[in-house]
Amino acid sequence: NALMQGEAESRARKQSLEQQIAQNEERLSTIKARKESAAAALEELQGQNENQGVIDGLRSKITEMEALSEKLSASIEETEHKTEAAEDATAKAREALKVAENKKSEITAEIAMLESFLAEDKDGGFSPVLDSVTPDSGFEKALSRALGDTLLASLEEDAPVRWVARKNVSDMPPLPNGAQALLPHVQAPKELHLALSQIGLVDDEDQGAALVEKLMPGQALVSRAGTYWRWDGYSVQAQASDRNAQHLEQKNKLKELNTKRPKIEGAFDKAGAALEKAIEAESALEDTQKDLINQRRENEQSMTQERAKLSELRESQARFDSKISGLQQNLKTANEDMQTLSEVLKWDNDRLSAYEKETADAKDENLDDIKVSLSEARETYQDAIRAFDLYQQEQNTRKARLHAISDERINIQNRAIRSRERLKQLEERKVSLLDKQKELDAQPQDFKDDKEKLLSEISKLEQERTQAAEKLAKSENEVTETGRALKQAEAQLAESREARAHAQATLAVIKEQRDSLSVSITEQFEVGPDQLKNHAAIDLEKEHEGLESLKSKKEKITRERDNIGPVNLRAEEEATELEKEVTTLIHERNDLIKAIEELRGAINKINKEARERLVSAFEHVNAHFQRLFVQLFGGGSAHLALIDSDDPLGAGLEIFAQPPGKTLQALSLLSGGEQALTSIALIFGMFLTNPSPICVLDEIDAPLDDANVDRVCNLLETIAARGETRFLVITHHRLTMARMDRLYGVTMAERGISQLVSVDLQQSFSFLEEAA
Repeated sequence: NALMQGEAESRARKQSLEQQIAQNEERLSTIKARKESAAAALEELQGQNENQGVIDGLRSKITEMEALSEKLSASIEETEHKTEAAEDATAKAREALKVAENKKSEITAEIAMLESFLAEDKDGGFSPVLDSVTPDSGFEKALSRALGDTLLASLEEDAPVRWVARKNVSDMPPLPNGAQALLPHVQAPKELHLALSQIGLVDDEDQGAALVEKLMPGQALVSRAGTYWRWDGYSVQAQASDRNAQHLEQKNKLKELNTKRPKIEGAFDKAGAALEKAIEAESALEDTQKDLINQRRENEQSMTQERAKLSELRESQARFDSKISGLQQNLKTANEDMQTLSEVLKWDNDRLSAYEKETADAKDENLDDIKVSLSEARETYQDAIRAFDLYQQEQNTRKARLHAISDERINIQNRAIRSRERLKQLEERKVSLLDKQKELDAQPQDFKDDKEKLLSEISKLEQERTQAAEKLAKSENEVTETGRALKQAEAQLAESREARAHAQATLAVIKEQRDSLSVSITEQFEVGPDQLKNHAAIDLEKEHEGLESLKSKKEKITRERDNIGPVNLRAEEEATELEKEVTTLIHERNDLIKAIEELRGAINKINKEARERLVSAFEHVNAHFQRLFVQLFGGGSAHLALIDSDDPLGAGLEIFAQPPGKTLQALSLLSGGEQALTSIALIFGMFLTNPSPICVLDEIDAPLDDANVDRVCNLLETIAARGETRFLVITHHRLTMARMDRLYGVTMAERGISQLVSVDLQQSFSFLEEAA
């Protein structure tokens, strides 16, 4: 069969070679005719080229305009930075002014409050001596406690309570040793010097208690905290309230605030001046920026027009160049095709001659020997297949046994961990139950003691409740009687109020009708109601019939006047208001136009920055993607490409991959496993560009075989070793679980009861190694 088939193939090859030679000769003649036609057309077009000089002039002009635009953009950007700095300075100045204004308001309000408090302390128009006394800081309470209400006395002669300076006073007893006079610590009028000289100041209560027995008549002791001892046994504790001390403290605080007030007001004025200066600088920069933007816009409009002209000329020149290059390419292709066809014809003729010679010299082969060899080879092949099947079955049995042993080892480890945790819980429960038992043993005695105390308190509270109930009943009777009398008084008061309100309403209606009639008479007749009768042209008492006719005539004339309509006295004012509104609308329209221009500039700036960031991120991701693709596939190449648009913001993204041994193609043409590995490389490429502390991967190894799962796990270990990211992998693949550091799972040891199981593989392997 093979020899017969070979003979048929030989004849077919010979016929094919002869047919191919005839076709190549026909193609050679066609290419010669096409070459002659292209050469004639090229010679005709080479003399027509007039647009190149105009294109060069437009290019130089556009280059100058682009340089000017870049210069204006740089100036605008510099002005924007200065404007931002000016805005920051203005914001800081405004904040400083606000802080200074708050401080000024606070100190002004506090001074006013203190002045009002101090003004309320004056009694009967006489100034108390308290206003003339200024103690040192910290001695306010000591002075107030020492002199008490005598500080409210006045120094004026007409005051009913006043201080008078004593003369010719000598031989005053000295204060006890260890006590200092209060006078050096107080600035007071001379009328108080004698009293202050006989008041001693001690450090604390212990010293005062030790010296109180040594006081002479008229003397006293006081501490800075406010404890007071008098010679006759009168004393006051430091915690007793003292209004005069608060007055003195407020007075000292008012003095301190008045000292600080000029400085704070100066800071407020300075902050206001700084804010005005910053606002002026910001306004000047904004005007400069607007002028530069207008110049750049005009330049860009002119540049757009020139570019449109250049684009038209380029298209025309490109069409012309395309025709010439096409003809040249046709000539070149024709020459190459002619040369190639000549070589092919020569090679085909040589091959046909060699083939005919080889066929003529061929000899017959021994068919019997070939059949015997074929039979022996088939028997050997069948034996090898049977041996291979037996070996493969044994290998699968061993693998299944190894998996079962591995699963059993993990189950035993989990049971050991749960047993240790259960023992620990039982120990903790045993300790807590022992403590609970001790508490319960001690409770009966505590209950007995608490019961006796509660019974005594209950009896005492019942007595108090009985007394309170009697007082409550008595008070309720008094309240009932008082309420009854109150209700009667309120009923009488309500009746009186209702009667008064009715009378007032009636009087108000009558007055309103009278006033309305008086106004109507004045408007219609221009005389008062009391003079109306004197100005009547007829006798109202005699001519009743004429009065009705006159009334109807008056109404008719009034209607005719009303039909004419009122004179618009506000026409000029309304016109002025409309002009103002039109002017305002024009200004608003101009402001809107400027705002639109500024918005367009901001959009262009944002788009420019977005393009730069997108291109930079794309390059980083593409570099990581190419490296990870080679690592995951063990070779090949891949890259990302922006398609469908020259603008990165409007372009699409295409993934091109070339696994080892295949051609470069799009992602959609790859197999499922190749698509999964390529997607993993892209995901980790983006992740390496912008890493995060934690990454969750859900079933990424599902479509992969064991070898590719191992490569993905190696990649995860490499990224995790950098220490920037921890991975949480959700998987059912045994190889992936074996490569993890810790496993978490949910098991149902008992029906309806789920339990979380965790295994630290590193610790478990260390434990097994130590046990071995």
